[in-house]
Amino acid sequence: MKKFLISIVALSASLIFANPVWVQYEIKVDNPQSTSNIINATDKFMASRFVQENFKGSLHLNAWIANGHSEATHGFAVLQPSLTAHTQWVAAMNQSKEGQEFGSVLRENSSPVFQRINSFLETYGSPSNEDTYWEVHEFSAKPSDVNAIARATQKMDQAIKADFPGQFGLSAVSFGSGEVTHLLTVGFSSIAELEAWEDSVPTNKAVQKWLKTLDSLVEWKGSDVLMNAKVYDSASDLETFVTKDFE
Repeated sequence: MKKFLISIVALSASLIFANPVWVQYEIKVDNPQSTSNIINATDKFMASRFVQENFKGSLHLNAWIANGHSEATHGFAVLQPSLTAHTQWVAAMNQSKEGQEFGSVLRENSSPVFQRINSFLETYGSPSNEDTYWEVHEFSAKPSDVNAIARATQKMDQAIKADFPGQFGLSAVSFGSGEVTHLLTVGFSSIAELEAWEDSVPTNKAVQKWLKTLDSLVEWKGSDVLMNAKVYDSASDLETFVTKDFE
């Protein structure tokens, strides 16, 4: 398992804006027809000439398998080279005919639940576009403890690299945090792969030691799981996003 280090100097909140961002738009969809309408509208929008000429990132349309008390049933994750690039994209989209048509379909077929802007501090494992099932572990941590969390995670990564099948990342919540300050996102290529790994965790000494360390540093807020229902790669994809190898 090869490790890709996003930030190796320090993990202070002031540095997260130099990294790519991934923005969550969570929505509630009430029926299958509305879901179909949203998928069709997203297909049309992402295939448009406007998107091909202006969108520099990747878009994931997600379906939640389990997400606790949240009313969200689906969500969009927008992977962008920077917060500036994302802001410019949103402005262009809102002013375009294609973007307005897409937004109209979303408003007619869903209800917004929340928005959140995140930035990877470090990523581990081998980034792969084949990973479409994701665990999302939310926690709250003091800024002064983030370096210790990163060190513990790096040590755990080295210990499990021969056995861990997927990829995972430590993200800071830049905006829209509420009580959540950081996220651990763990990706797998199938639900069977996810299940097999989770079955091994209780007897994995390295993971158990890491969990014990983090229990003293963070306050866990919840663990959710989702699937990438559709992925739209425009100017980049997940592997590009993780390695920062943008055009």
